Amino acid sequence: MLRAILRSAVRRSLNEVRHVRPDPPGRARGGVADLYERVERDFGVLAPPVAMLSPAPECAAATWTALRESLLVPGRTSRADREAVATAVSRGNTCPYCVEVHGATLGSLGGTADADAPYPGALASAAPAERAELGAVALTFEHINRLVNVFLPESPLPVFAPGPLREPLRRATGAVIAARPGPPPSPDTSLELLPGAARRAPVPEDLCWARGDGRVQRVLTGVAAAVEAAGERALTPAVRSVLREHLRRHGTGPAGIGRAWTEAPVQALPPSERPLGRLVLLTARASYQVGDDTVLDCRRSGADDADLVRAVSWAAMTAARHTVAATFTPCTEPDQGSTT
Repeated sequence: MLRAILRSAVRRSLNEVRHVRPDPPGRARGGVADLYERVERDFGVLAPPVAMLSPAPECAAATWTALRESLLVPGRTSRADREAVATAVSRGNTCPYCVEVHGATLGSLGGTADADAPYPGALASAAPAERAELGAVALTFEHINRLVNVFLPESPLPVFAPGPLREPLRRATGAVIAARPGPPPSPDTSLELLPGAARRAPVPEDLCWARGDGRVQRVLTGVAAAVEAAGERALTPAVRSVLREHLRRHGTGPAGIGRAWTEAPVQALPPSERPLGRLVLLTARASYQVGDDTVLDCRRSGADDADLVRAVSWAAMTAARHTVAATFTPCTEPDQGSTT
C-alpha cells in the first residue's frame, strides 16, 4: 500500500518540473513508456530526474542507464557506500533534492548522511575496481545534480505536504527505494536503450580511470557518447567550444554570486547563439542560477523543450566528466587486476 501511494505521489510530482513539459506517465507511448516501466520496476518509483528529460528521450535513457548501472546493479562495493557517495556529491553541488532522496535511502540502509563518504579523496586511492564503481556513482550524480537544479524544485516532497509529515514521508521514500522487491537488477540490461553508435563508441581518455572494471567503463562510455550526440543536435560547435574552453581555464568550482561571469565567454558567439551559451555555462558551473529569464531567452532564439533538455544534459555531462577526471591522477599504465 505504501509503495503504491508513493508511486502515485511521485508521478504527480512531475507537474512541478520547471521549464519543460515531460510526458505524463499515463499518456507516455513507445520508448518513453517502456523507460518509465523500467524505472519504476528497478528504482521503486518513477524517478523525476529521469522522467523530466522525456522531451529528449535519448537523454532520459542515458541518464537512467547511468543511474541504474552505477547505483543499483550489485558489485564489489555496497549499496550503502554508493548512496554515501551520491549524497556527498549532491551536498557538494548544493542539490537539496538529491540530498533528501539519497540521504533518506542511505538512512534506510543503515548509514548516515553525515558520515564521511569515500569521495573525493579516498576514492582516488581506492583499488581499481572499487574506484571504477564509486567513480561511476560520482560521475552520475555530478550529472544528475545539475539537471535537477535546473528542472526540479528543492524538495521531492509535494509543497502541500504538512510540516509534521515531511520527515516521515522522506523516510518512507528512502525505504521504498532501498527495499525494492525481487532479485537485484541484472547488469547491462539498460544498455539496449542507448543508440547503437553510442554502445560501439571508443573509450574517451577522460574515462580511463574506470578501466578497473571493464563493464562500468563500457557503460559510462556509452552514456557519454549518447549525451554527446544529443548535445551535437542542440548546440553549435561554437557553443560547445565555449564551454569546453571555459572549463579548461576555470574548472567547475564556484563561479560567484551573480551571473555576470557568463558574459565574457559568450561574446565569442553570434548574438543568436548567446542564450544557449549562457545556459550551458550556468548549467556547468552554477546550475542553481538557471532562471526563467535564462530559459526564456533560449526560447526566443528558437529552442524548444527537446533542445533545452539536450543542451542542459550535454552541459551537465561535460562538467561531470571534467570534475571526476580531475579527481584522479592522469592515466599512464594499465591498472593491475582490471576486469572485463
